[in-house]
Amino acid sequence: MTDTAIKLLSIESAGTLCSVAVAGFGKNAFISSEPGQKHTSVILGMIRNALQEASGSLDSLNAIVFGAGPGAFTGLRVACGMAQGIGWALNKKLIAVNNLLALAYRQINALKEEDSILVSTDARMHECYTAVFTKRGERLVERVPAFLSAPEDLVRHAEESNCSALCGNAFAAYPVEIPPALQLLSTEDANAEMLLVPALIEYGQDKLITPEQAGPLYVRNHVAQTIEERKKIKEAKSS
Repeated sequence: MTDTAIKLLSIESAGTLCSVAVAGFGKNAFISSEPGQKHTSVILGMIRNALQEASGSLDSLNAIVFGAGPGAFTGLRVACGMAQGIGWALNKKLIAVNNLLALAYRQINALKEEDSILVSTDARMHECYTAVFTKRGERLVERVPAFLSAPEDLVRHAEESNCSALCGNAFAAYPVEIPPALQLLSTEDANAEMLLVPALIEYGQDKLITPEQAGPLYVRNHVAQTIEERKKIKEAKSS
C-alpha cells in the first residue's frame, strides 16, 4: 500500500513494542523489539538495521513518521525525540500519526461507508485510550477524539457512538471487564508499519510539520501524585 516514490522512516514506541519501518526504497523493512524500559538503547540500532535492509538512507528520506500517541509517557517521548533529532540534523520534516487512527486504518476495508469504529488500547492503571473514527470514502474521520475510559465502559461508548465494530489491544487486556458485543475486528496494538498508511495520506495532503512543531499526544496528563499531594491524602485519611 506504500507509494514507492515517497521514502519514509517510521518510528513507534508508545506501547510495549518498539518498532521501526522503512518504506519507499523498493524494498520495505520492518523491525520490532520488546525492550521493556530500554527503548533509547535499541532504537538507533533498529533504525540503522531497517535502513540497511531496505537499501535506504537517511539523506534520501522524504519525511520521518512517528507515533504521536496516545501511549506510554516515556515511549512517546522516545519516538518523538528521535524523529525530532533526525529532522533537525538532516533538515527533514515530520509526520505525526495518531496511534489509534493507525489501528483504525488497519480495518478500513472491513467498514462500510459511514460506519464508525471504536479503537481502544490498554493505558494501564485499569484505563484505556479510546477514540472513534468514521469511514468517509477512502478516509477515516475522527468522530470522537482520544480520551481515557474504564474498560467496563467501552461497549457503552461504542453503542452511544453507533459504532459497528471494535479494535485494539484493550479488548485482549481486559477480557473479563469488557462484555462481548459488536464485531471485534482485531486486538492488535499499533506498530511502525501501521503508521505508514495514514502517514502517506497526511503526506499527500501536505500535513507535514517541522521538528519544532512536533509533540506527543498526551491524553493522561497527570499520572503520578506529587509529594505534596500524597501528604495531603495521608493527612485527610488520618483526620
